[in-house]
Parts: sequence; structure tokens; C-alpha cells
Amino acid sequence: MRLAWLRADAPRATDPLDDTAALVDALRLHHDVQLFTHDTVGDFSAQHERTPFDLPVYELDNTPAHASWRPLLSCYGGGLMLRTLALPDLGAAVMASRVSVVSCLAVADDLRARYPERRVSVAAVGVRDVQGVKEVQGVRPSPVVFGTLSGGRNDLLRRAFDRAGLCDDSAALLADVPPEQVLREAHVIVSVPWPWSGEPATEALVAMAAGTPVVVIETTGTADWPALNPQSWQRRGPTGEAPIVVSVDPLDEEHSLALAIGRLSTDAALRAGLGRAAKEWWRTHATPAHAAADWEQILSEAAQAPAMGPQYL
Repeated sequence: MRLAWLRADAPRATDPLDDTAALVDALRLHHDVQLFTHDTVGDFSAQHERTPFDLPVYELDNTPAHASWRPLLSCYGGGLMLRTLALPDLGAAVMASRVSVVSCLAVADDLRARYPERRVSVAAVGVRDVQGVKEVQGVRPSPVVFGTLSGGRNDLLRRAFDRAGLCDDSAALLADVPPEQVLREAHVIVSVPWPWSGEPATEALVAMAAGTPVVVIETTGTADWPALNPQSWQRRGPTGEAPIVVSVDPLDEEHSLALAIGRLSTDAALRAGLGRAAKEWWRTHATPAHAAADWEQILSEAAQAPAMGPQYL
């Protein structure tokens, strides 16, 4: 298929958090994918009018670029890659599309209930293999470094550190530094974005790809992952798989984070087990090949689906 992929900026293959870059590379093995950004959106219209693409795909997030895609979706239709449900005109966009693609089944079920006449599909989020910290067995790092791949909730993490009562030589927080540095140096990665509006769990998946134990916040998007509860340190989840994350309750996040930080800073065996299980789970569920396989099916179905008209936007 000849695809037009519209997103805010160009994919960054060297950025471990840009899962779209890995997906587009995988799709290009079998499709002609042409990328358009906020700066080149005019080129898309001209090319599509001259030689129509088989399917435009609009990667939508709650950014100013979304406004640029709105008239295009109204005019040409296409597929939506929904990076969030926090869009001012979500319903109109879903109704105008051939297919809306989200990253977890619960979000898809919600959209299907709200818009039963529209097609909603689920595609895995695939991230590239990442080199993380390798702890030497039997040698305790001093201090154990905790890192975060985004700086949005650093105040919460600092409060949790204070609450855990750890001294500087037992644990340290690596924040406000590039993600690449966190992946190189952190023994544990904390990913607790909030509020959550259906965004893909890319940060946590990158930590798993690195084989680094990760602490997440429990949302609809992570609720079906095999996890440990830091209140009881008992496993929870719908399957018997080994825990791949420590999952904190959003209603008790600071206290639960403090418990997770305290235990993970002293239990090397737990860190190692979580890291191994997370890497294996990534390998079997969340590589770019998994994402591309889901999208292959979605693209095939979407190409046959009727486009909706501009009356919806």
C-alpha cells in the first residue's frame, strides 16, 4: 500500500521513546510510507489530489498539529493513530475516520461503546531493543539509581524519596536529564504519568526493553500486566506470568512509591528478577515487529472500509 503518515514532527530513530519511528521503519518493509509533518502538511494535500494515497494515517495527540489535520480528515478521511483521548473533537475525528487505532483493549472497548458504528482497532506499541544498566551479580551498586524518562512528576518522586527515608549512599534520583542517560545509568525506572487519558505506555515499555525494573502507576492501560503490589508484594494480574512491573495505586501513589523505592533499593534479587521478566515480556509482546503485524491487519481492513464524509467535522 501507498501510505501517507501525518504527525507533528519527523520520526526520530535515535530517540528510544519515539515508537512511531520504529513502527514506520517496520511497515516500510512492505509498504510505501511517505511522512508529512506540521511543516509539510501542504505537500500532502497537493500530492493526494494528484495521486491519491491508499490511506492517510493521522497520528493525533493533544498538540497544535491536531488542528492542522482536522480539515484534511474531513476532506480525505483515513485512519487515526490516537495517542490520547484528550482531544477537543475526539468524537468528530472518530466518526470521520475509517479506523481509529489505540494501544489497549479497554480503551478500544470504551470507544466502541461510544461510537458503535465506527471501526476501532488495537495495535501493540513496539519499541526498539535498548541497552540498559547491567548489575554485577552479588555486587550492590552504591547508590541504587532511580530514574524517570520524563520530568512531569519529579516533585512526586522527590516526596516519595523523602518518605522512604533513604540516605544518599543507598539510593539516588536521576531526573531532568536526557532519557538516554537515564537508560545508561538507572537501576530502576519510574513511570507514573498522570492524569492518564489512554496514552500508550511507551516509557514503561522502553524500560522493559532495556531489561530495567520499572515502577508504573496502575491505569486501564497497565492493569492487565503481571505486576507486584508494593503494599503486599503479592502478584496481581489476569495471568500466571512472572511479574514484570511494580504497580502503584493512583489513590495512594506517594506512599506506594515510597514502599517500592525502599524495597527496590535494597533487594538486588527482586530488581534482577523484574528486569529479566520485563525483557522477556517485551520480547514476546512489544517489539516493532509486533506493532507492525497488528498494523498490517488494520491497514488491510481499513483500505476496504468506506470513508465517512465531511458532515462529521
